[in-house]
Amino acid sequence: MIGYIKALNEIGVSYLGNVAQSTKMRLSYEHGTMTYCLYLAPWTLSGQHNTCPKGQHCHKFCLNGSGQNKCDTLARGVEGSKINRSRIRKTNLFYNNRARFMEILTHEIESKRARAKRLGYGFSVRLNGTSDLSPLAFKDPISGKNILELFPDVVFYDYTKVYNRIALMEKYPNYDLTFSYDGYNWDECERFLQNGGKVAVVFYSENGTLPTEFRGYNVVDANDYDMRYLDPKGSIMGLHYHKTANDYKSGKFVKPNTPFVIDLDSEIDVVWGF
Repeated sequence: MIGYIKALNEIGVSYLGNVAQSTKMRLSYEHGTMTYCLYLAPWTLSGQHNTCPKGQHCHKFCLNGSGQNKCDTLARGVEGSKINRSRIRKTNLFYNNRARFMEILTHEIESKRARAKRLGYGFSVRLNGTSDLSPLAFKDPISGKNILELFPDVVFYDYTKVYNRIALMEKYPNYDLTFSYDGYNWDECERFLQNGGKVAVVFYSENGTLPTEFRGYNVVDANDYDMRYLDPKGSIMGLHYHKTANDYKSGKFVKPNTPFVIDLDSEIDVVWGF
C-alpha cells in the first residue's frame, strides 16, 4: 500500500471504519468488546451504486439519517452533509478500486484488533453499519480470500434483509447474522425464528418502551449494546426507532407511517410486561 495516511488523503476521508462511532458501539466496551464498524452510503445515496438490495421499504427511515447526520442533513441538505459525502467517497472506493479498499480495510482491522488485545478487550467487526452487502464481496484480490477467511479468529456480525445470505453462517463459524423485518417479509422472519435465528424489529412509541412479545415471540431489548451474536436465539431483537432527517416537515417531527416501524401506540399484536 502507498501508505495508510496517504491513501486516506487521496480518498478524502479520515478513516474507512472505526470503533466507538455510536452510543451502542461505545456501550460494547461495557460488555468487554471493541467493535469495528464500517459505514457506507446506504441504498442509492451514492448516485451510482445500490448497497442495500432489499432496502426499498426502509431506506427513507435508515439509521444513516439519524444522530449527528440528522442535524447535518437538516442544516446542509442531503448532498451538503459532510457525513454523507464521506460515506459516498468510501462507497465509490469500494466499487471503483476494490484492491485499495481492501488494503485499507484489512490494515484498519489488524490495527484495531491489536489495540483491543493490548487493552484486554474482545474484538468484533460489523461491515454493514448503514449498508447490506455480502461479506463475500469484501475479497482480497491478491489472496482470493474473503474477509471472513482473512480473519478467521474475528467475529463478524451484521443485520440483513437478504434471506439467502443466512446460509453463510453454516459455512463460516465466525459469521453471525440477525435478519431484519421490513414490514413485508414476516414469512421469512418467522421461518428464521423457527430455525433458531434472531430477527430485528424496529418499534416506535412516545414513551420509548418495548413490548415483551411480538407476534408470539419474546422481545429482547437490543438497544444497550450492538453485539447481536450474544443474544438468545429464536427471539425478536427490539430496536428503538431513531428519528431521521426525513421525519421532519417544515421543522417539525412527523411520526413515520410505514409497516417497517411498528407503532406501539396502535399495534395490537404485542404483549406488554406491565
